Amino acid sequence: MKSSLIQPILISILLSLVTSKIVYFGFTPNYAADIFSKQAFNGRFDHDVYKYRILSKYLLFKVDKWLGRTMPEKGAENRILINTKEGSERFYYAFYYLNTFFLILTSILMILLLNLNHSFKLSESEQYLIIFLVPVVICLSQFTVCMYDVSSYFFQLLILYIYLRYIDQRFIETILFICLIVILSTLNRESSALSVSMIALLLFKKMGITKKSAASIASIAFSFLVTYLALRNFIVDRQHIRIINIQAGQFLIDTNIIGLIFWGLFFYLPMVIANSNENRYMIAFFHLLSLPYILICLKDGVLWEVRLYVPLFISSLFLSKLTPSGFTIHLKDLLNSVSPSIKKKPEA
Repeated sequence: MKSSLIQPILISILLSLVTSKIVYFGFTPNYAADIFSKQAFNGRFDHDVYKYRILSKYLLFKVDKWLGRTMPEKGAENRILINTKEGSERFYYAFYYLNTFFLILTSILMILLLNLNHSFKLSESEQYLIIFLVPVVICLSQFTVCMYDVSSYFFQLLILYIYLRYIDQRFIETILFICLIVILSTLNRESSALSVSMIALLLFKKMGITKKSAASIASIAFSFLVTYLALRNFIVDRQHIRIINIQAGQFLIDTNIIGLIFWGLFFYLPMVIANSNENRYMIAFFHLLSLPYILICLKDGVLWEVRLYVPLFISSLFLSKLTPSGFTIHLKDLLNSVSPSIKKKPEA
């Protein structure tokens, strides 16, 4: 490891520990917080879309079992019992340890990404700003406590890191490895589709629409779709319970309006700090490729759960500082080549 990475990595680890501790023990979750016992947890996460997120559930139960060596299962502080009558302090700690662990991994991976040679163009002060900003935003969104969000950010950045680090040296191996991680990430949360959008964007910019790029994108997309459909085929809902608020997705709810404002502000930030117009075009094109995810969030999601936009924000933040070197297709040039034909008036 480069000596220059030691300091930012240590800072990111300490920041992850501090912010996570503040969130889980400085505040008491009061939104969708009736899940802090195994029985209550299964009552919510064994149904609807949640039942397909099996990897994070498996890890949560493993952490709870590990804590069982030193902590009793029953008993909890009043702040937990307020929302979960049979709440378990140990189960709450399982959430805390699992998400803190992945927050640390995400922060370290973020630093490794920012220090890839010639991949990102940013000053040292900008790098430290991102190092501090991302963990704080992730923790800010955890007033909705989930076991799969933070781990999904880790997989998201891992896929981006592997692509940027190895695509030029070992193309086929890189694509195959990305396919494997997409499968693993989809077992965790279906927002892995955003990684498919990101790699599709980068491959298009690198190669254009060629057989090689099309086959690579198709392979990654196929890995996602097969896993997504297999989960829905083999895991059957024994009992359907509608978890989402009946008004979810309607813009006339005050909290959803606040959530929508959050989306707008954190879309604006990467745009305004982007290195160039080309970076802004990449952010916009990434959102265009991510429309299925965005539309599902707007239709069925609770916009007050601002965590829904965090994976889009993280990707946009890295795209804002991504250097255009190594790309043969530039979206700005492509747009300029199309614009004259659009603006040209038809001859009389």
